[in-house]
Amino acid sequence: MRTLNIVGAGKLGKTLARLWQQQGFFRVQSICNRTLQSAEAAVAFIGAGEARPTIESMEEADCWLIASGDGQIAPLAGLVAARLAAGNTVFHCSGALSSAALSPCEPAAIASAHPVHSFADSGRSLRTLAGSSVALEGDGRAVELLRAAFSAIGCETLAIAPGNKTLYHAGSVFACNYLTALLDLSLRTFSAAGIERQQALKLLHPIVLQTAENNLRLGPENALTGPIARGDLETVATQLNTLQKTDTQLAHCYRQLGLVCVELARRDRLPADAAERLAELLRDPVSE
Repeated sequence: MRTLNIVGAGKLGKTLARLWQQQGFFRVQSICNRTLQSAEAAVAFIGAGEARPTIESMEEADCWLIASGDGQIAPLAGLVAARLAAGNTVFHCSGALSSAALSPCEPAAIASAHPVHSFADSGRSLRTLAGSSVALEGDGRAVELLRAAFSAIGCETLAIAPGNKTLYHAGSVFACNYLTALLDLSLRTFSAAGIERQQALKLLHPIVLQTAENNLRLGPENALTGPIARGDLETVATQLNTLQKTDTQLAHCYRQLGLVCVELARRDRLPADAAERLAELLRDPVSE
């Protein structure tokens, strides 16, 4: 069984390590985090490995995962490079950076592997990661190994060109991070309407899940409902006016997202004249 060292075993790193350890794909060996206490906590979660205070004190391993934040990957790669032996593989899990961030580690086989998954709760991710897709790019030998590693824990893999990683990751940000921001805007609006947070979360639960399912099954054009899809200018004007009086940031976001909805509705069945009237109403006068 191949051995695995991890530098920066946060939520993502320790989740992957535990799954690989359980499946017998990798034997987790050394963990090094910012603090020894953090590394020890990661070892306890993984159920294997040994916490080490520095990269220099880590054991040799067949594979190294640098699972730190993006800004630390290249500097850490320079430190890991001094520990590598012939035939080693080094990879990171950044969605935004290509494997080139690991170039200090060459001639080791380098790659990037980005799981399209939210690791907000490591315990939950242990149960839900299977079925997620992982975008791979890098040296052929490293990519082949990682394809097998992620397949072993139930993930699908796809190839991504290094030059497209920024756009690819931005697409993930829209669907994941910005969805979270949208829900916060919704909760802020409900709060302004006097609806308590927990009650708002409860009422949002079914409609958010149904909307997500509709979008993934039907596509955004066919899943769009509501006043803009109907061309209901009066309702949109009333909501915009009320939001402007309540919270200017909410009003601004309503305008910008509304314009995107108008374009979606145009692609379906909204008449051109109705679409133009809605777009004129929603355009931010400050930005013109």
